[in-house]
Amino acid sequence: MRVTLQDVAAAVDMSVSTVSRALSGNPSISPESMTKVHRVAAEMNYQRPQSHRYHVGAVSPLTKKNIAVVPLGMDRSLVALPAVAFALTGVEAALLRAGANVLLGHVPDLEFTPPNLKNNALDGVILAGASQGGRIARASSPLLDRLRRLPSVWVLCRPVGCWGDAVVSNDFATGSMAAEYLVARGHRRLAFVNPKPDHLLFMRREDGFVATARRLGAEVQSFCESPPEGWQLPLKPPLHVEAVQKLVDDLLAASPRPTAVFAAADSVATLVYRALSVRKVEVGRQISVISGNNDYSLIAGLHPNLTTFDIHAEQIGRLAVRQLAACMAEEYPRPDAELMIEPTLVEGGSVVTID
Repeated sequence: MRVTLQDVAAAVDMSVSTVSRALSGNPSISPESMTKVHRVAAEMNYQRPQSHRYHVGAVSPLTKKNIAVVPLGMDRSLVALPAVAFALTGVEAALLRAGANVLLGHVPDLEFTPPNLKNNALDGVILAGASQGGRIARASSPLLDRLRRLPSVWVLCRPVGCWGDAVVSNDFATGSMAAEYLVARGHRRLAFVNPKPDHLLFMRREDGFVATARRLGAEVQSFCESPPEGWQLPLKPPLHVEAVQKLVDDLLAASPRPTAVFAAADSVATLVYRALSVRKVEVGRQISVISGNNDYSLIAGLHPNLTTFDIHAEQIGRLAVRQLAACMAEEYPRPDAELMIEPTLVEGGSVVTID
């Protein structure tokens, strides 16, 4: 009998989708898993069925196509954050390698259509979007209505209710790994700090952090509250210490006080450092801080060095282009897909081990 993909998946104890991506050389699969899958598939004499879909080595469906790269509802200060900038750099480099005609269009105001997107036919789009609530999904404009009809892939996060595929970091895993790291170093009273409570990416990190902390027997408190002025589009990152000072003060006033803080992102962690410094609390000695994104140009000046998680933003951008090529090669409509890249720990001196 012919060996099936399900047979290989059972033999390696992985999901069918993971095995399929490994056999396709998908960069979201770790080298160890990919090697294992290929070895077992060869031993079982598995033969992949012939397909007309796009594969590595074929002429790219993106060649000579007009592909737009569009941040939606994001202020330039947010687009300039290292994680976002590197994801878009990966997108642009991969599109150019595929021979696409790249059209860049920044759309901070959802009612605005950049001239180059208005005057050119589009074949597909890579999107980055403000992940605060469901504003993009609810918005309507000539540009958005046009983008919704195109093959689309989001990078870093697909906003609530939006269309198309997405390539993201596993943010739940980032939160879960942060909790595991802190508990392994003796911390049993943990806090999560987030000045953007309805931010989808940050909520996923909080879910992973809280669930894992409680499973490991730790106490965990969430300090999540928007600044008085709230957050409007175009969305900005938290830029001033006032965005987190009240949250940090509430944390320090808690009894018993948490010994370690998981900040929602590195942009939040830099402000948490400042807010703690204002209250003369020393990071890495009196309290521990961990975060996510590895925005190293943003956190390079922090002392002690911040312990964070690399979300591999540039790889996310490259994989998004590959996913767009696969979408454009599809002959029939299919459900929207979300691919996840696993984060990697980057240790600094901001977490102290306690008894």
